[in-house]
Amino acid sequence: MLELYVKDGCPYCEKQLEVLKKKGAQYKLYNVSSDSEALDKVRREYKADKVPVVVEDGEVKEIGFGGGG
Repeated sequence: MLELYVKDGCPYCEKQLEVLKKKGAQYKLYNVSSDSEALDKVRREYKADKVPVVVEDGEVKEIGFGGGG
């Protein structure tokens, strides 16, 4: 299952969510705006400085969406 890290008000996160929903992908959603543990994990473990972040089996598949985020 995918992990998806997003933040409030992020248009790129909304676009990523739309793509995953259209594909019928299953994912666990983490909101770094309200979950400080998720924010720490995405920065520390995945070295991400922007969202959305898509992770599959512990491996980062994408940081940002379409060059934005």
